Amino acid sequence: MRIVTVSLLGTTLIAAGMLAPATGQATSTGHGGIAVEPGTVRPGERVRVSVPGCAGARVASEVFAGRAVDGTATVKPDATPSTYAVVAHCGSRKLTGEVRVAGRLAWPDLLPSHH
Repeated sequence: MRIVTVSLLGTTLIAAGMLAPATGQATSTGHGGIAVEPGTVRPGERVRVSVPGCAGARVASEVFAGRAVDGTATVKPDATPSTYAVVAHCGSRKLTGEVRVAGRLAWPDLLPSHH
């Protein structure tokens, strides 16, 4: 019985760890904060950036391909896996957050195995 409990707990923890990087908000600093969703993306994907309480904030990051428009930005297709700062300017306030870029999936990881 104890082995089943330990196995179930281990499986639950592994599943929770696999889900965590794919969801969530970016961390933020400053009054009010900045939210980047999803917090982890792959090169070429889009993110939603919101600054609660600040309509029309200017949002930028070195990993974005161009400027964020209407709260949406595209990560550069050649972005290197890393964590990048996201900065929003709202009037005289400067708010920061971050977005994590994960590596691309390799073709063998995408295709089903025939074992």
